[in-house]
Amino acid sequence: MGGYGVVGRRIAADLASDFPGRVIVAGRHRDRADVAAAAIGHGARGRRIDVTEASSVAEALDGVAVAVNCIDQPDRALLWAAIRRGLAYTDITPHLLDLGRGEAFEHVDSAAKAAGARVLLGAGMVPGISNMLVRALMNHVGGADRIETSLLLSAADLSGPASFDYLLQELALIFNVYVDGTDHRTRPFTQPHAVEYPAPVGTRRAYLFPFSDQVLYPRTTGAHTVLTRLSIDPPWLSRLLALMVRTRIAGVAARRPVRSVLVRLRRRGTNEAAAPYALRVEVARGERIATAMLTGQGQAQATATGTAALVRCLSLGEVAEPGAWMPEQVIDPVSYLQRLARAGINVELVTGAKVSAT
Repeated sequence: MGGYGVVGRRIAADLASDFPGRVIVAGRHRDRADVAAAAIGHGARGRRIDVTEASSVAEALDGVAVAVNCIDQPDRALLWAAIRRGLAYTDITPHLLDLGRGEAFEHVDSAAKAAGARVLLGAGMVPGISNMLVRALMNHVGGADRIETSLLLSAADLSGPASFDYLLQELALIFNVYVDGTDHRTRPFTQPHAVEYPAPVGTRRAYLFPFSDQVLYPRTTGAHTVLTRLSIDPPWLSRLLALMVRTRIAGVAARRPVRSVLVRLRRRGTNEAAAPYALRVEVARGERIATAMLTGQGQAQATATGTAALVRCLSLGEVAEPGAWMPEQVIDPVSYLQRLARAGINVELVTGAKVSAT
């Protein structure tokens, strides 16, 4: 679903050459799906799907082995449809926070196990690539007591309607951060922290942000402290968003009618394909600390590349056991990072350091 969107069409293009004649681009408008499929080539086909229509979902999933969802669905209709059919499934939608509360994750997991479905949650950049960096670092230091993830995006990466709408919603969210084994209530774009991103980005101020991987790391890694942060370039925009949160303007901007107007009025800045991004992940275990960093241009392409790598893991049987998983639980980080490297995304690992005394 969402196969002709900014990221969806890139995922389909990434996979089409390896799976000729097997990639289906699906969306609400069949004509747009057909155009996107023709542009991708390699036998890709278009198909209509409307997740609000049960019959449309059933027809769209006919003959499908792996479903990749690229749109946000509050009711997770496509996820549950894929589980009922025993399919493999992954998605790049950002909202996993609700799965960390109570027994929600166990409910998805038990349903997937019963149906023989393989569900891989958290594809994309954060969560997604960040999760696999956490696993690689955990393998070096022997586990995780503390996990900190910081992502830098350009304003151009947030100029698309879906990305901009998501940001406006998140600005008004009150969420938990997990510190020393205890949840603490906070708001986005608070508690600024200086983060050293890889060159040529350098040091930027990063703010707490409710990326979804943080809520499940205590469950999947046993970490006692998990923090996720976001920086936006230019820096003045980060400061403006922090001011909107402090003055509660963010709450007004997050209301649906206001969001709709702001999304329509948005203006694109620089070319998103050339916009820089940077990711830093740090894992500490006892006195040992390890860091992974990457930088590049075009966050949408990196998101698609990371997602396509996980789809290959599902398609090639590398995730063999039914159930619901986060990537760090079931994917080999070495082979995953090799797939990224072949696509031009290279990760720098800094391991073996000691945590400095305070």
